[in-house]
Amino acid sequence: MFTLSDLKHTRFYQDVFAEGKAEGEAEAQAKAQAKAQTEKQRNKVAIFRIFSMGFATEDIATIFDLPVSEVAAIITESQQEQSEPNQSN
Repeated sequence: MFTLSDLKHTRFYQDVFAEGKAEGEAEAQAKAQAKAQTEKQRNKVAIFRIFSMGFATEDIATIFDLPVSEVAAIITESQQEQSEPNQSN
């Protein structure tokens, strides 16, 4: 009789299993990247909000455990995004 163990040894099963595993890994990686992008966007908003409250760039960098240069770049980018809608009027 043909058992599950026998099926697992067939080339068809192994190919389908490998394909499913690869698709699952790709999907997990895509979800992880989307989550990281969402978190990065949230941090960007929070950094600009804290800067707008009067905190120094160095203090914000300490809070978020980021290099000062990265925080400064985020603030500059956020300021540019804030001024873009006003330029179209």
